[in-house]
Amino acid sequence: MAGLFNTFNTAVKGLNAQQTALHTTGHNISNANTEGFSRQRVELKADTAYDYAGVGQLGTGVKLESVVRMVDEFVDYQIRNENSTLNKYIAKSEVMAQIEMVFNEPSETGLNFAMGEMFNSWQELSKNPESLNAQSIVAEKSKTFADTVNHMANQIDELKADTVGNIEKNIYDVNSIISQLNTVNDQIFNITVKGHSPNDLLDERDLLMKRLSGLSDFTEDYDKWGRVSIKIGGAEVTGESKDEKLSVISGSEDNGDGTVSLLISIQGDTTNQKILTMSAEDAEQFRNGSPVFYDESADSINSASIRSGEIGGNIEALNEIESRREELDVFARGTAQLVNTIHSEVAGNDFFVFGTGVKNALNFRVNDAILSNESLVATGKTDASPAGDGSRALAIANLRNTKINFKDLASFVYDSTSMKIADVPGGVTMEGSYRDVVIKVGISTEHANNMASNQESLMAQLNNRRESVSGVSIDEEVTNLIKFQRSFDANSKVISTLSEMLDTLINRTGV
Repeated sequence: MAGLFNTFNTAVKGLNAQQTALHTTGHNISNANTEGFSRQRVELKADTAYDYAGVGQLGTGVKLESVVRMVDEFVDYQIRNENSTLNKYIAKSEVMAQIEMVFNEPSETGLNFAMGEMFNSWQELSKNPESLNAQSIVAEKSKTFADTVNHMANQIDELKADTVGNIEKNIYDVNSIISQLNTVNDQIFNITVKGHSPNDLLDERDLLMKRLSGLSDFTEDYDKWGRVSIKIGGAEVTGESKDEKLSVISGSEDNGDGTVSLLISIQGDTTNQKILTMSAEDAEQFRNGSPVFYDESADSINSASIRSGEIGGNIEALNEIESRREELDVFARGTAQLVNTIHSEVAGNDFFVFGTGVKNALNFRVNDAILSNESLVATGKTDASPAGDGSRALAIANLRNTKINFKDLASFVYDSTSMKIADVPGGVTMEGSYRDVVIKVGISTEHANNMASNQESLMAQLNNRRESVSGVSIDEEVTNLIKFQRSFDANSKVISTLSEMLDTLINRTGV
C-alpha cells in the first residue's frame, strides 16, 4: 500500500541503482586504455507496480536489471578473421624482405655482377689465350662466382632454419593461449551457472581469441554457458584432456633404408622433442616447419592445415624459400653442365664440380685442380691448336647468350665442331634464368607488402567500428557521472524529505 515507508523504500532502491551505475561508470573510466575491454552499461527497469484501490497502479521505483557488455559480435568476428590475414602477410613480408637481402639485386656484390665478371674474364682470355695472368683471372673470377652461389645457398638455408624456429615459437604461443582459454572457460562456467554475466572474463576470452587469430586461423563454437571451443585445421584443441597437441616438424633425416626420421618439437617446445620413424612415402607429406598434431596416446602425428595467421605466413614464406633454393640449385647444375660440356672436351677436367653430397648450390665450386694450376684452364680448340687459339675460351664466353631449358638439361644439343650449344626454343640464358628467380622474389615481396598494407587499412576501419560500440569515451562517461550523481542526490533529497515528514508525523501529531 502507499505510504511513507513504501516511498522511503522506493528512494532507497533509487540510491542503490544510481550507486551501481556510478560504480560501473567508474569501472569503464578506469579501463579506458585496457586492451580488449568493452564498456559496460547498467540496464535499469521500472520495478513491478502494485494496485492501489480506487486510484490504480502505483510505481515502486527502479529495478537493477543487469550489467551488460556493449559489443558487436559480428564486428569482433570480422576483426579476428582480418587480423589473421594481416599477421599472415606481415610475417611473410618480413621473411621475403630477408630473401631479397640474400639475392641483393641489383648491386655490385650480387651474383649477377659476379657472373658478368666471370664471362668477361673468359672473353679476355680468348683474346690472350697464352697469358697465365688471364687464366688466373678466369679461375679467380669463377671462384668468386661459385663462392657467391655458395654464400647465397647458405644464407637461404639459415633463413629456412630461422623460419622453422619462428613456426616453433608460434606454435608454442598457440598452445599457451589454448591453455589460458581453458582456464578462462572454467571461470566463465563457474560464474554463469550462478545466473551472473562474467563481463570482464568474456572480454578476456575474446582478447585471447584475437591473439590466437594473429597466429593461426581457426573456427570457434560457443556453448550456452559462454565457453568457447576452438578447432584448428579441423581438430579440437580446447579441453584439458586432449591427447592431440599442436606441434611442429623441426627436422628430418633420410635413413637410407626407405625410412625417414622426423624430429618433432612437442607443442613447439624445442626442449621437449620426439623422434618418429616412418616410411619415406608416409613422411612425404611432412617437411621441416610443418605444423602437425602429435597424439600422445597413439604416439603418432597428423597433418594440421593452417593457412593464415603468423604460422600461415611463415609456412608460405617457407615454401618460397624452398622454391628459390631449388631454383638456385637448378641454376648451379645448369651452369656447371654448360661450362663443363665445352671445357672438359679437350682439357679432361671439369671446370665446375660439386663437393661431397648432392649436386646443389651449396656444394658448387671450381675444380681444386684448376685453382692450384691455372694452366689447366682450356683455351684452344684442341691440345694441338696453334699458339694464340682462344676459340674454346670464346665458346665458353658465348655461353652467356645461349638459351637452354635449365629444368631439362638433357635437352640441349652440343656441336663439338663449332663448340656451340644450340638454343632451345623457349629457353633462357644463364643471366635470364637467374633474373627469373630475382623477379619471383620481388613479385612475392611486393604482393606480401601490398596485402599487409591493405589489411592494415581494413583493420583500422574495423577497429574504429568496434570502438564506436565497445570503446570507452571519457567525455560520455563523465557526462554519465554527472547524470548519475544528480540522480543520487535527488534520491537522497527524497529520503531527507521523507525523514522530515516522518518526524512531523511521529513527534508533532501526538500519535
